[in-house]
Amino acid sequence: MADDGGIIAALPEDVLLQVLYRVASVKSLFMLAATCRRWLRRFTDRAFLLDLWGGQRAGDLLGFFFHLQRIKVSTFGFLPVPSSPLRPLASSGSSNSVQPLAARRGVLLMRLPITRLLFLSNPVTGKRHVVPRLEEYSDLGPYKVTSYAIVVSDDLAGKPQQPASSGRFTFSQLLVTTKHANSITMYVNSYSAAGGWAAPAEFLDLLRFSLAGRSTPSAVVHRGAAHWLCTDDVASATEATASTPRVSMTNLPVRAGGATATLLCVGGDGELTIACVFPMHVRIWKQQRRGDGDDDAAAWRRDVMWMTLPAPYPYCVPLMHGLDMGSVAMMYRSSGAVFVVDLDKKVIDRAMDCFLPLRIGREMDLPPVPYEMDLVEFFLLQLGGLCGGGSTSTG
Repeated sequence: MADDGGIIAALPEDVLLQVLYRVASVKSLFMLAATCRRWLRRFTDRAFLLDLWGGQRAGDLLGFFFHLQRIKVSTFGFLPVPSSPLRPLASSGSSNSVQPLAARRGVLLMRLPITRLLFLSNPVTGKRHVVPRLEEYSDLGPYKVTSYAIVVSDDLAGKPQQPASSGRFTFSQLLVTTKHANSITMYVNSYSAAGGWAAPAEFLDLLRFSLAGRSTPSAVVHRGAAHWLCTDDVASATEATASTPRVSMTNLPVRAGGATATLLCVGGDGELTIACVFPMHVRIWKQQRRGDGDDDAAAWRRDVMWMTLPAPYPYCVPLMHGLDMGSVAMMYRSSGAVFVVDLDKKVIDRAMDCFLPLRIGREMDLPPVPYEMDLVEFFLLQLGGLCGGGSTSTG
């Protein structure tokens, strides 16, 4: 191993980068980094990682996980964007193949369609965590999960100005909202690996409110709380005690009449942002804090971003997903084109010309899930702690 490492280390830098770029998966590179100190030093060198992955920016979109359901065969797959270091994936089998539901900070939430079992996975490291089944309450009747929120360890501090740690990519808590057959109230349920499922809390009166979004919406995690955009209001859920989440409602001055799509996300400045998409422009509402940290006391500033998209994109209703760093992914079913809109810089980039599975609307039973992660930051934070330890061989 030492001799092989010496030969590889002697290669010119550009040749070494080409060799590593052709490794079949990022997971293999992650495992390679932990084999000896020489590789560990390489894969904790920011400049080396930036050269390897073409200068990937924080929060870059890596691709989409999707699920196609045909008559008796279903396909679970991953389609990378052209600049992604991840490789395509397509796995076909019985109708019980996994369904991707949501993703955040490299953590992917999936479900087995027949058993309805949920589990979380990191495709880079291969780690998985199976979530126990959520119990049904006899007085509420059977339930349907309506939305999800993935909380990582760094979120619990609630202070974005703190230096990032490996907890930025470590699952800590899962929040799901449920609609029950015998109730007009939507509930929020909290799960943690240490404490299991907490008792459900009343979330929304379905006679008055509904979750915004044409597809199954994911919540936005901001300052340690999960936020959902509802008709006229934002509902926030935080875990106040170990037994049950706490729910609050905040009235907003936002009006989205005539918008083809509306989305709640976190802007590049770390504050809540609402994007209302119209055929030729995006109306943006940004939260403006008064310095006391109280969401109720925050004002909202309105802005407009004009878009110039080639026809027929503006005349179709897009699927929208909030990304990190104040960006939004917009996917158009009619063409399969994918755009990334930077709400802070007010620029729009075409990420993909044609996302083929997106065009097969009748076979796609769930919206595609965008997968993003700052791979450079992930390697630095996850592997950095090994540099001073003795958990690797000397190579």
